Amino acid sequence: MGTSRVKFILPLAAGSLIAAVALAQQSNQVLLIEQPVSHDLYAAHREVNVRTTIAGDFVAAGQRVVVDGEVTGDVIVVAQEIEIRGSVSDDVRASGQYVRITAPVAGHIVAAGQSVTVDQEVGDWAWLAGSTVEVQGDVGGDLKILATTTDINSEVDGNVEVTGDELRLGPSAIVRGDLRWRSENEAAIDPGAQIDGEFIEEPLPDYADDLDSGGGIVFTLGLIIAVMALFLLFSRPLRTSADRIAARPGISLVLGFVVLVATPILALILLISGFGAWLGLAVLGVYLAVLLIGVLTGLFAVSDLALRKLRPKPSTWQAMAAITVTVVAVGLLTYVPYLGTIAVLLIWLLGVGSICWLSWVALHSNRDDLLQQS
Repeated sequence: MGTSRVKFILPLAAGSLIAAVALAQQSNQVLLIEQPVSHDLYAAHREVNVRTTIAGDFVAAGQRVVVDGEVTGDVIVVAQEIEIRGSVSDDVRASGQYVRITAPVAGHIVAAGQSVTVDQEVGDWAWLAGSTVEVQGDVGGDLKILATTTDINSEVDGNVEVTGDELRLGPSAIVRGDLRWRSENEAAIDPGAQIDGEFIEEPLPDYADDLDSGGGIVFTLGLIIAVMALFLLFSRPLRTSADRIAARPGISLVLGFVVLVATPILALILLISGFGAWLGLAVLGVYLAVLLIGVLTGLFAVSDLALRKLRPKPSTWQAMAAITVTVVAVGLLTYVPYLGTIAVLLIWLLGVGSICWLSWVALHSNRDDLLQQS
């Protein structure tokens, strides 16, 4: 297994693990929505299947989400496998390992996944990212793609920008505007394909050096999926953590540093002692989980605090958009020597510190309740 696949699997597995833990009690069931819904619908389950009309927005998280009914508002989905087979009257924002859209979308599409397929008409523009992206449906506006391999065999009314390793234009491909191809390789353009504007070839940007293996895209995508899943399932404690970081950033940093340094030492002492080996393994397991959730919490806190400066009461889709922007921005920041490393470390420590503080408050509250009951 290559390094790029490991980079993808780890954060994606984190998002799946978060969803699995939250939905463990219902892990053998499918959330089937068959009665018409006249309002916005929010759903989190191992598998979500919509077979009716939703007169509003549909926001969902899970392992597999299938939309067979019509949605009159936006569709926002975070899942390992996503299939949108019913028409959408507004926009689609989807993030998962496999994303397949086989019904018309009246608005725009923002989708990211290891594999992204758009088979039907898109009324407005589309931004797609993944390891493999296939566009078979017409696009009413501009089309932007960041992918290792891209296949386009449809009509695009606007400009097309593709960055990646391989681009194939099929015989039915029509680009009404310019086609900009950023890569070290030549595009494979069928003789029947039509480009009305200019065909512009540019070298691969520095930030996309690892597109040939898919590492940069899939790693960033995995983090976005994990943070979004955490937010959809645990929005209240996450926002409490963000408020804690905003109120006492210094304490969160110090607490995070102490946990980061002291816990491995404690685990090692327990492991080498004859009587505490199992306890040492348990401490090490909890430590690794805290580190994983800590970086996700820190990333969410940065996005949420920045967003609430602009929108005191942000909507779900605004929060998810802020998460995407934050993860991408932090990813780009890592290319800056020293500054990127420091920024990631600070976010990590803030997240770990806030988690430990919340855990302490919860334990202290439970102890007080037990004392009062006794």
